Amino acid sequence: MSEKGMILHKTLLYSSVLAALATPVTTYSSPWIGTIEPALHSDLTLLAEKGHIRVAVTSFPVPWKGVDRELEQLDPTSLDAEAWIAYSRLRHYLQQQKNAKTLKVLTLQASTEEKRFKSFDDTSAEKAFARISASGDWGPVAYQISTNFVSGGERYWDQSFIAYQFGNWNIRVGALDQWWGPGQASSLILSNNARPVPGIAFSRSMATASDGVLSFLGPWYFTAQMGKLESDRTVPDTRLWKSRFNFQPLDGLEVGLSWAAMWGGQGRGNGLSDFFKILTFKTECANGENECDAALNTQAGNQIAGYDIRYSFRVFDLDVSVYGQQVGEDAVDYYKVTDKGHLYGASAYLLGAKWYFESSNTEVACGGKGSTTYNCYYEHSVYKSGYRHFGRAIGSTFDSDAKSLVFGMRKHFEDGEAVSIELGHLRLNEDKSKPSPVLKGQSEEVYHIKGQYQHPVYNWLLKLGFNLEKSYVDEERKNWNAYISFSASYKF
Repeated sequence: MSEKGMILHKTLLYSSVLAALATPVTTYSSPWIGTIEPALHSDLTLLAEKGHIRVAVTSFPVPWKGVDRELEQLDPTSLDAEAWIAYSRLRHYLQQQKNAKTLKVLTLQASTEEKRFKSFDDTSAEKAFARISASGDWGPVAYQISTNFVSGGERYWDQSFIAYQFGNWNIRVGALDQWWGPGQASSLILSNNARPVPGIAFSRSMATASDGVLSFLGPWYFTAQMGKLESDRTVPDTRLWKSRFNFQPLDGLEVGLSWAAMWGGQGRGNGLSDFFKILTFKTECANGENECDAALNTQAGNQIAGYDIRYSFRVFDLDVSVYGQQVGEDAVDYYKVTDKGHLYGASAYLLGAKWYFESSNTEVACGGKGSTTYNCYYEHSVYKSGYRHFGRAIGSTFDSDAKSLVFGMRKHFEDGEAVSIELGHLRLNEDKSKPSPVLKGQSEEVYHIKGQYQHPVYNWLLKLGFNLEKSYVDEERKNWNAYISFSASYKF
């Protein structure tokens, strides 16, 4: 582990003890914004990027607590059309959360094909999907019970949780979609590409600024989580430790530090002493032996860590953001970080819409400069199923050994309508070798265009989506692929 990586990990580890006491405020049916309707996060991000509110927003979902105060301090007459729409929708849903003791939502989705790459706004990657959710609270205890039915008769409980709130903190048990980082199309460490990992989380209950000794951080958020991956993998029931700390030390600047580690599982040490080795960055033999040459030592478990930065500013009457994310898996000579994936992007609000351009690269050479050996990102010599859950990457939407260029647009209208469109160019598994899970033994170049239109009708929210792909497999075969999807949500 590098010195920089050690500092990053220690920062995340010890951030949990930096707490300030706060007076309790009104509880909400869901303590977080957008657990069922992630588009609300786009509204919150818009107000933050335009500088109207001071909330740390690069960790999804964002807590409601503190956001209501920021919204109340806004002068609606000073907002442009985009910001006013976002502000109005957030105030509406906030009031709904406060007033309703129980909220029930029915969601139905059908698609002509399973979604290969799941985006932030997608409900599920399945062809046929149904969900009934009920959320509410009993004082400091909030809950959301979501029963999900998919084609083939499977049923699971994703998007369910029970959370106990105390002061500025909460403990949550359940499985919620999460997204860590400023990326619009992907996140290298945690996205909603895979199903959420069930587990327990200790998190701050607000993402606004603290009073007193921690005020220098600006708006900030911290979470530490322990989950368990599925049983059908090379090492069944592998544990997954995740933590993130993001803050805004300057107006417009948000910094995020993230850390994930796979450890334990069937046939491995699962006790507190084994977890302590992860927290204290102990090494172990890469070949699985009890003793080995020092050159074969590696970090205990499969550890992934990195940082992201987003800076928002105004230029030529445009609200612009630039952002980047780097997430690495290894180090050489104890100080030089290697095996790093990269994501860079920029966005701007223009013509009533948000436009963004983003590039990511997980085609990472193992072992540092000069190496031509790939197939290491999200992989591990012991945890051979990789950094994945039910076969889909927990991080990048495009998994390992992938390069992407994406250009997209999102626009929300006053009456609740919304439209999004995205153009993408992907290069997958260029070296044509395993263990790339996207394409085994083949390379592929993909051009795609996809979009979504949503329209509210009374208590229904209807969404129609499409995806059209042209791909070249092994630079020879040309394939066309297309699908359409439809979803309908009814709020009781």
